[in-house]
Amino acid sequence: MKNAHERFGFLEFTKRVKETTTRIRVHMDRLIAEPTKENRGPAAAHLLSVLGSDAEIAAVWAAVTEGAFFQILLPDRPAFAASLGQEAQCFRGSVAIQGRNRPVRHLVALSAELLKTRPGADRDGKRTILFDGDPTFVLYRLSRRFGLPVVPDWASWFMRELEKRKAIQPLFGLGCSPVLVKGAKERFLGWIGKALKQDVIRIPGSKGAHSWKLPRGFIEPGITDDASSAVTPRETVLMRPAVSA
Repeated sequence: MKNAHERFGFLEFTKRVKETTTRIRVHMDRLIAEPTKENRGPAAAHLLSVLGSDAEIAAVWAAVTEGAFFQILLPDRPAFAASLGQEAQCFRGSVAIQGRNRPVRHLVALSAELLKTRPGADRDGKRTILFDGDPTFVLYRLSRRFGLPVVPDWASWFMRELEKRKAIQPLFGLGCSPVLVKGAKERFLGWIGKALKQDVIRIPGSKGAHSWKLPRGFIEPGITDDASSAVTPRETVLMRPAVSA
């Protein structure tokens, strides 16, 4: 917990109603944002996780649903504007803190594009936003989304293909190292078929299911390390590392 506050960013926005102007500022512990080319203009936010009071979180929720622009302030980075766009969804909850009479309110907001990366959704999509760029995690999430016939041993090869073809790029992140993967199912299947023919990768000879041993922290507490087991919808969308504040 030592110096945990230094890992937080801030989200700000101004709300104007007739002659009244209200400035909202809340702590932010998670962010995924996609900058524009050459960092010109507002960024596209894909995930926001903020903490605040009842009134503050209610105001942020209303602003997200309206497609408002926020001012994002991150440690060691210039401030920039960002919006989640239309059809973003919010999930609200509470965090009980010892010594406080009232819990802190928590809000997670997801862009419509990020929501489409869950398994089975928008299988014709050509962009996949991921919480982390770990090779095994990237291959696992793409295989889940598109139903790709892959095995965990191909993770390093697949990452080299993404980098060689410039099909992966880093995004702005707070509390995570997000990436954007470009490509549809047919493109990835073409890579796999060609690599198999050239004997670059091989289908394992052993029969039976293959377990995905994801890096520690990628599965919520209470979920087995075998990622082939059931995952709840919330975990499927975020697949966020457990927070050890």
